[in-house]
Amino acid sequence: MKFTSIAVIFIIFVSLYSSGCVGSDPAEAVNTTVNGLLNAINDGNYAGALTFYSGDDLPVPGSIEFMFEKNGFAENSIKTINVTDRQIMENMASIDVMCTVTEYSTMGKAVGESQKPVYFRLQDSESGWTVTKISFVSTIVLSEDDLIVIEIEKTPIDLLTDNAPIIFLAAILMFGTGIYLDKKEKAGKIGKSIDLTGAVTIQKESIAQYIKFVPSQQSSVGNKATIDVWVKNFTQQLYMNFAVKGTFPNTLEVKNVNLFFGTIAPGDTVKQTWTVKPKVGGWISITEPTVVFEYGGTKYMGILDPVWIQVQ
Repeated sequence: MKFTSIAVIFIIFVSLYSSGCVGSDPAEAVNTTVNGLLNAINDGNYAGALTFYSGDDLPVPGSIEFMFEKNGFAENSIKTINVTDRQIMENMASIDVMCTVTEYSTMGKAVGESQKPVYFRLQDSESGWTVTKISFVSTIVLSEDDLIVIEIEKTPIDLLTDNAPIIFLAAILMFGTGIYLDKKEKAGKIGKSIDLTGAVTIQKESIAQYIKFVPSQQSSVGNKATIDVWVKNFTQQLYMNFAVKGTFPNTLEVKNVNLFFGTIAPGDTVKQTWTVKPKVGGWISITEPTVVFEYGGTKYMGILDPVWIQVQ
């Protein structure tokens, strides 16, 4: 139940995020895209740089490599990237950066540093912000006429996003159903509760002779076993609302921990049974067997010694 709840909460969060209820800062997202592209260029990973770009003028990694090398951006030459201006207009943005770039001689030796500007236009898409144009000359003016159609290949995450509202509702229903089933399971295990309110505590020796616990023979792991609870009324008055409960360990499954005998007439012997299923072998105990009953108009209760069963 605990694992299921965590999984459902995760699904709900993803659904909310995918549906737009949780969003990121556009300025931060724009910066991340531009930095990702420039860092890939600096690492010589031109295929990686192209994943940040959606324009038609740079169709292959070689084209973006040629453009940056032609403008003085050799591999491992970018030392710093500083944003000098940024404009965001709904689903479009422009960002200007100034890069500190190492200059190399024809022999590949560093001969100094220079400041080189790069200007970007970006567009928001289903997969986030992506670069659609790069210039080394001047700031790119934003215009809705420059919006392009960006085709995004569907992934399993996209299917999750597209169906976020339905998944959200399903997750809520699953969560509610899980809580209901968990309560139902606990209710089925505990059964009707035993009320100890107002009961007078008596010593276990006073009642131990009237009650006997008899576990079934040859109990084994994973198989059902029984523990018979016998009660004998040796008195001349009725035992009213006689009940027995125990504390069961997690290693012992039980359907109902509470046993109800009702009224036991003088001289009668009655029996109720705990049906259990052991999960481990060895000696397993049911602690604090508690007896409660009414006798002569007074409610009594007592706690007996643990009941032990041996599991093969």
